[in-house]
Amino acid sequence: MLAAGAALPLLPLVASLPGCGAPPPRGPNILYVLSDSHRASALGCYGNADVATPHLDAFAAEGLRLDCANANTPLCRPYRASLMTGCHASTHGMVTNVSSRNFAVDDVGQWRPGKLATLGQTLRDAGWDCGYVGKWHLGHVNRAPGDLRLGFDDHWAAGTYPSHTYWKWTYCTGKDQFVEGGGRFRPAMEVDLVLDWLRERRGARPFFCVLSWGPPHDPLEPPDEYKTYADVALPPNVPKGAAAHARSVLPLYYALVTALDHEFGRLLSGLGQLGLADDTLVVYTSDHGNMLGSKGLEGKEMPYRESTQVPLLARWPGALPAGAVSAVPFGAPDVFPTLCGLAGVRVPSSVQGRDLSASWRGDPGAPAQDDVFLQAIETPLVPFPGWRGLRTGRHLYAAQETGPWLLFDLQADPWQRNNLVDDEPALAQEFHQRTLAAMARLGDRWRPS
Repeated sequence: MLAAGAALPLLPLVASLPGCGAPPPRGPNILYVLSDSHRASALGCYGNADVATPHLDAFAAEGLRLDCANANTPLCRPYRASLMTGCHASTHGMVTNVSSRNFAVDDVGQWRPGKLATLGQTLRDAGWDCGYVGKWHLGHVNRAPGDLRLGFDDHWAAGTYPSHTYWKWTYCTGKDQFVEGGGRFRPAMEVDLVLDWLRERRGARPFFCVLSWGPPHDPLEPPDEYKTYADVALPPNVPKGAAAHARSVLPLYYALVTALDHEFGRLLSGLGQLGLADDTLVVYTSDHGNMLGSKGLEGKEMPYRESTQVPLLARWPGALPAGAVSAVPFGAPDVFPTLCGLAGVRVPSSVQGRDLSASWRGDPGAPAQDDVFLQAIETPLVPFPGWRGLRTGRHLYAAQETGPWLLFDLQADPWQRNNLVDDEPALAQEFHQRTLAAMARLGDRWRPS
């Protein structure tokens, strides 16, 4: 449901289907900004008073904030493949970053979507200029235009990441062309690459650009000017044994978030200077979160909110209501159809996610969904066949192959300190049966034959 201020007038949506001979679509431009490992609780607009994110907070006030956005498989490559295909990991095959069980990855680590439609190809065929800047992380960075760029052939500056640091960089910008250098914060360079492309293009067609940032994923190497955090408050679910670790990493993590906030503000400013702000749908989100000592854990791949719940902010002046907050559960497979819905483009039949564009617009009676399906097929703490679960607006549930595992009432227990599996067995069984039904619907079996 939406709790919004006064909604602005809606802009008409123009459908453009490949091969129909229609004039070029009128918009919107779409700028999809994706960071890595940014959990929702590390933003001011999501209630964190310790981290400084003035530009993202102001952006949220100008558009829509999703309070139940989730990384269905909280890991880099599975999220990115879900973004590109609108499908769950068990369907698109990118189930872990590196897995011999992944039928969609060849012996050199190249993910191939096979017969699944991709977001870039769909918007390209509907008349959008498609560009990609930054971290790719779906296999090799492809020099030559073609299918393995997934439709992003109009502009290509994918980071090859020869060194896992935010102060050295190499971008593949063409078949035989690389841009190399260092000494500047990678996201700052990537904002420049996006703005340079937008400045140079003079076509009448709208653009779809993905800007993919590496931070705040480790290594925790923020610019010196953002290393201003000292003794930050620890989340209540950090146990004593993990407190020292959390105190050492959270200041650097927050510093990277603040550095990204600065670059996001610079990106929006450049968009405005180019006269593109009013005609552009801008989305900010992340591929997954990070535990950072919560529950005594580090990293991602776990069902807890710190791992699975991500920020998702969207602004399109005149089309999305300003200051709106949505509690409708939303997952990575929903991005593809929802962007298509906002753009007036037909959603391919292979997409498993839901088009929630009407909900984003605040339309009365807009269709929603009660939950999103979560799955991790193999993790360091939960070996194969991993865990499955559901996230609703109120509850977080996870099961292992042996049965119910975790159940939290997030309204009463937002820090997930009271597992209700034993205290409320009937509710746990209800969620378990819903989870098994979702698995059956998606063809996800605990142990595929």
